[in-house]
Amino acid sequence: MSECCGSCLISDCNYTWSLDSIPQATILHHLITEHKIVIANIETVYDVNKYCFYWSNKITSSNLEQYLHGINVHPKDNSEPKSYFLLNDTSNEDRVLRFRLHQEKLDEILQQQQRERECTNYKIQCLFCPEYLHGDRFNISNHLYEEHSFSYGHPDNVVYTEQFIERLREKMNKFECLYCDKIFRDYKTLREHMRKKLHKKLNPSNTEFDKFYVINYREFGRTWKDLEAEKEEKETKQRYDVAIGTDDWSDWEDSNPDVDCLICDAHYTKYAELKSHMLQSHYFDIDTMTAKLSYYKQVKLVNYMRYKVDDDVCPFCGVPFPDIPNHLDTIRKLPESLLRHEVHSHQFIPDEAYADEQYLFPALDNDFLLCCLRDNNPDNYYDHPVIIPDTGVDVTDNRKMELSRSFENDSLLHDSTAADVCSCDRQ
Repeated sequence: MSECCGSCLISDCNYTWSLDSIPQATILHHLITEHKIVIANIETVYDVNKYCFYWSNKITSSNLEQYLHGINVHPKDNSEPKSYFLLNDTSNEDRVLRFRLHQEKLDEILQQQQRERECTNYKIQCLFCPEYLHGDRFNISNHLYEEHSFSYGHPDNVVYTEQFIERLREKMNKFECLYCDKIFRDYKTLREHMRKKLHKKLNPSNTEFDKFYVINYREFGRTWKDLEAEKEEKETKQRYDVAIGTDDWSDWEDSNPDVDCLICDAHYTKYAELKSHMLQSHYFDIDTMTAKLSYYKQVKLVNYMRYKVDDDVCPFCGVPFPDIPNHLDTIRKLPESLLRHEVHSHQFIPDEAYADEQYLFPALDNDFLLCCLRDNNPDNYYDHPVIIPDTGVDVTDNRKMELSRSFENDSLLHDSTAADVCSCDRQ
């Protein structure tokens, strides 16, 4: 078997062909007209020459039924059915052969691509001008794009570059458009057509040039169109998931946020551990302190204490820490300062100390302690009088009452939502 020539897969047939000059369709036409043989899924046969040579050592005109499946085709004109022989990959032998040819072809393509990457002595005449292009593949590609606005893709994606360029030249020598395959009367008309119609490119739907692109050899039985369709389908699904809020969170790892102490810089992952720490280290019982407070007052109390400790002021009596006997300068040692500062008097903070509305704003970013508070007074959601804004419109007392109730309902809804959020880890 010649490297560039092939023979019919019927061993006693003398038909041969040149793979460089005869298109694959001609070979298939010979098989179907002369021998009634159909090769199914021809796109998965990556080397027709080797494929036919393999079967030519086994198949003869007398043993077709031993290796091929007989099929009957009924013409549309209701004439007599025609019998054909089908050669496909349903048999294990044929399937293994196709996979082996694909692997061999892929190895060949990668080796050829590496050789072309290392080659720096190309000498190819330009497709559109008399200039000869020297150097590596990038010089050829850059000249065609920069001087003639023609691109066939990134050089690293192309294999058999010289054959590819010569195949394009053959089409242009026949005055055939590289994009639409239309034939013109002369070269000047062809150039003008390609310029006006923006046809200085290759048609992606034309499979004639697929063999020159590495992507078509990557996976068995799949071309660049299949890979692009899969990629587009995946991206479409991701956009759809984002749109409807069903992203895949399977890799999400939940972690408990830290709860920071109100007095020192200690922090714990569980609220129960923090309460135990504050009781033992600072003699501060937050449950007792907040037992009769609504949720909003608890929020104010927590933020008030954080603001005061941050300002080096005792949150219980308002005495600055520098004025406390045996005061320690660092915030990390505040517990000892508080212990020496009449700890017996630090069991209660009056409501008026944190009545200011400013303490509704968190003193600490992402303060998880606020989420651990419990609403101990559900019958009194809102501790402040409802003030009806002056809109400048004279309304009746009944209307004012309706506005008041509406405003209060909005507050109830907000409080209820906050209470739900705070039902997290309160161990």
